[in-house]
Amino acid sequence: MSSQDLPSILQQLHQNISQNNHQTSTTLLTRAKIALLHQNALVPTPTTSKPLLQSAQQVLETGALISIRLQDPAAFTRYFQQLQPFYTLPSSSGKHSQRSKVTGLYLLLLLSQGDYAGFHTLLEGLDVAANQAHEQGTGKGLEEDEFVQYPIRLEQWLMEGSYDRVWDETKSERVPSEEFAIFSDVSRNLSRRRLSSR
Repeated sequence: MSSQDLPSILQQLHQNISQNNHQTSTTLLTRAKIALLHQNALVPTPTTSKPLLQSAQQVLETGALISIRLQDPAAFTRYFQQLQPFYTLPSSSGKHSQRSKVTGLYLLLLLSQGDYAGFHTLLEGLDVAANQAHEQGTGKGLEEDEFVQYPIRLEQWLMEGSYDRVWDETKSERVPSEEFAIFSDVSRNLSRRRLSSR
């Protein structure tokens, strides 16, 4: 399998996602990751071409979003961790990048797990990176990022004890994307499991 196969696989992946055919998507993801593995592109290196890096990032981001749709937070976390080396690259915020959405969903996952230390640590790193990019004129501030602002608002309301606002926000059309609405179901299931195990 070659790098020429990747665009075709990515196109098939996006078609399957739009048709809510997520089980077939996992098979396509496996094929894409094998193709990337054969080209040593699952982890970015200085010798990896920019187009291949962008394809690898797109495959991993698609995997993360499919994991949310399949309500598999463990797989989503693995994809998020695999994406971190890509997100340190200057080319990681291209026009096809889902970086902001994936990061916002990960913040939401940390929040749903009660990992406030992890939530704030990640948020601090994002704030520093956003400020640097904004100063260099290559990015926007966190306050302009709807995907990151959503979990920030929820966390603020949780700290205030405004649980009804959190509930309303997660049950409404105000979620920034379909994955955030799906994630609300995932987080409710996680909460139920935690309560029943006590």
